[in-house]
Amino acid sequence: MLEVRDLVVAMTGGGRVSVSFRAREAEPTVVVAGADAATALARVVTGLAPAVSGRVLVGDRDVTALPPGSRQIGYVPRGGALLPHLTVRQNIEYLVWRQESVRELVRGWAATLIYQLELGPVLDQRPHEITAQQRMRAALARAVVSMPEALVLERPDPAVCGPLDDLLARIESPVSAGPATVVFGDREAAAEGAPAVVVAS
Repeated sequence: MLEVRDLVVAMTGGGRVSVSFRAREAEPTVVVAGADAATALARVVTGLAPAVSGRVLVGDRDVTALPPGSRQIGYVPRGGALLPHLTVRQNIEYLVWRQESVRELVRGWAATLIYQLELGPVLDQRPHEITAQQRMRAALARAVVSMPEALVLERPDPAVCGPLDDLLARIESPVSAGPATVVFGDREAAAEGAPAVVVAS
């Protein structure tokens, strides 16, 4: 479970947005917000920026004060943010070295993700050499390869990745029902049928 309680976030250009929600494993929760607000909220939930106030909980842990690497939250920014100098395989496995105690399990899971997301033919290519859809799939694989408890996505352009629920449905975790998933996006994302929360500004 990923829960956000009375989270207040400062916007880069000024102003604040606030939101509360609870996401579980069964289906994604969509947080409806403009592009700037969606990015600001996603960065705070994942620990890349501080909150003005409020709390972020993963399962029964309060992770509000923890750095990103300790939160067990995978993150897919709107454009994927793959490292341009690394191949697709290297991008996907970038964080695997941090999982030393379960490295073989994680490597096996990485191979499963590559198959599920149809990335095998492009593993040795760099991000600029593949399609936007393949870049988004690689970013999703990188975010879930370390088996996070929660997953945060900024809603990509549906023309790039197709229906988001179809993309997420490709991922079948070997150890659980999958992470609690939150999609920060617009009303088009909410129209895909997932529970929606509208941001208050």
